[in-house]
Amino acid sequence: MARKSDGEPAASRLSMRDNIKKVATELLIRHGYHGTSFRHIADRLDITTTNIHYHFGNKEKLVEEVVRDYVTSTCAKHKEIWENPDRSLPQKLMDVAAFNQTRYKAFNRGRKSGQPWSLIGRLRLEGEVLSPGARESLASFTDNVQASVRVAVQIAYDRGELVADAPLDDIAFLLVNIVNSSSVFTQDAGNFERLEQFFEAFSRVMLSAYAPAGAVAIAAH
Repeated sequence: MARKSDGEPAASRLSMRDNIKKVATELLIRHGYHGTSFRHIADRLDITTTNIHYHFGNKEKLVEEVVRDYVTSTCAKHKEIWENPDRSLPQKLMDVAAFNQTRYKAFNRGRKSGQPWSLIGRLRLEGEVLSPGARESLASFTDNVQASVRVAVQIAYDRGELVADAPLDDIAFLLVNIVNSSSVFTQDAGNFERLEQFFEAFSRVMLSAYAPAGAVAIAAH
């Protein structure tokens, strides 16, 4: 096992279990389920595969816990963004873009690269090999984001950002699908700028179409 620095405060150290999950998350995003093994994780941490088996039993259980933790934290961030009562819908879209960009930068150099950066987007492509629990966690992301986006649209309506007959459910449906397709969009486009342009175009075309006549637009940035 890799030796920790004697001067490192105990409170600042991740537990071995957390370190395993952290490395597993990175490798799963980069290489997918089939391209990630206990040996890869063990080599990165300078431990034995037996150590990983001790903490998680098998690969299926490790991936299931990693996915659950990742989805939970991602849903919490989306809830924080979308249900903020003090931000407009265009601003919230840009806040989501900024959150995605932070994750994008962790796996891509510059803004013109199309490497995977989302565990959710990556493992959706391999759903058939995941455990039922992992698939359930991935599916829950859409449900949770949908609920938060619907709150955001209602907030926008109550704030007077949208006209009385605006199709709130349709607007929420489109926003959820933008969020769900973000990681695939950047991979297909080969850069992050296209995703930002997509978000901005949606704000200009879709959201402005249902803004009250004469209303002062709230800047997206």
